[in-house]
Amino acid sequence: MPAFLISVLTMLLLAGSCSSPSHTVQKSPWSIELRTSGGFIGVGKGNIVVDSEGQCTFSETNRDQVRSEVSGTLYPRQFKPISQAVAQLDPKGWNKPGVDVAAPDAFIYKLEFRTGPDKKEITTVRWYDNTAGQLPDDLKRLDAVLEQTMKARCSGLP
Repeated sequence: MPAFLISVLTMLLLAGSCSSPSHTVQKSPWSIELRTSGGFIGVGKGNIVVDSEGQCTFSETNRDQVRSEVSGTLYPRQFKPISQAVAQLDPKGWNKPGVDVAAPDAFIYKLEFRTGPDKKEITTVRWYDNTAGQLPDDLKRLDAVLEQTMKARCSGLP
């Protein structure tokens, strides 16, 4: 079993059995899915799906196109920055002209934000790493928190 999968699975299993997430007050249930692709070898940086309950799924595809995935519940200290970033979101300003323009070997980011009682209010935005500086501040903050969470989980750090 790949080291990534073992370390992430171990941490998520411990997280799920030790705690339940503390929440920032939200207006309604939400979920976020951040998918990446592209880059020099074309497999992206990994993907994350997280919801307002702290349920989380990490996945990545390696150079051989083998996909690894693990799911669990985030610790409160892992979930809190995501929850705080979500509380500050204003999706109305996300689709800015010029952020959907790729450079060669750029990473592609596609974020889907679902909210509402049945999570049917969907906002989708796509950008590239070469245009990330043009994103609105709330989306930059959310992206940074999600990428940090992916990096921490992939390295096995708590």
